[in-house]
Amino acid sequence: MKLPALLRAVLALAAAAGAPAAEPAPAPGFFNAAAFDWRPVLAPPPAPDSIAAQGERELAAALDAARTPEQAALAKRYEKFDEFSLMAPVLGEWCTAQNLPRTHAIFQQVYRETRPAVDAPKAAWNRPRPYMDNPALHPAVEKPANASYPSGHGYTSSFYAAVLTAAFPEHAAEWDKQAALVRWSRVVGGAHYPSDVVAGKILGEAVARELLRSPKLQQAIAEIRAEAAPFLRKKAA
Repeated sequence: MKLPALLRAVLALAAAAGAPAAEPAPAPGFFNAAAFDWRPVLAPPPAPDSIAAQGERELAAALDAARTPEQAALAKRYEKFDEFSLMAPVLGEWCTAQNLPRTHAIFQQVYRETRPAVDAPKAAWNRPRPYMDNPALHPAVEKPANASYPSGHGYTSSFYAAVLTAAFPEHAAEWDKQAALVRWSRVVGGAHYPSDVVAGKILGEAVARELLRSPKLQQAIAEIRAEAAPFLRKKAA
């Protein structure tokens, strides 16, 4: 039996209303890792039989033997870090994901999108970590199973510092200091050689330059600043 046109339209509307909502389209990204070529940015790690590599192995052993409780605590402090690990010492302990949810979401997205740019050279060179080269070492942190060069902590802390400098330029020197502490924590803690963290810094800064060209990230930086503004005003009062 042929249904009247009006009835067909009503039934179609009812079916549409009962259908599950379509998933929202993903937001445009901040960084296209597939289009970023890390090869011109990084030199290879020191060859295992080079003087530089031998020197780094000796340094790792010396740091392991002379590590102080304070150095071990620093290594543990930054073993698992996020943007607030850098922000809180500079801006205040109010820097948390609960107080700054939009800031946290932005940094999480930036981290996800940029991570392939450090995973690729790690896999390509597959440099052993200090405790893999020398099983007699006792690092102050857990022993990651992935490659040592470049350092993921050195990489991430460097582009985090660059984004925070764009959001809070009045604290630029302090963001650099926080990133340097993260890098040092990985060396003194026994997770990395110095050249690993320097390579991470170089790569992180190169990625940051690309990130900061993104109009979407510039908008996000304004959102970070705006979300922190009430807390900063309260602190200044």
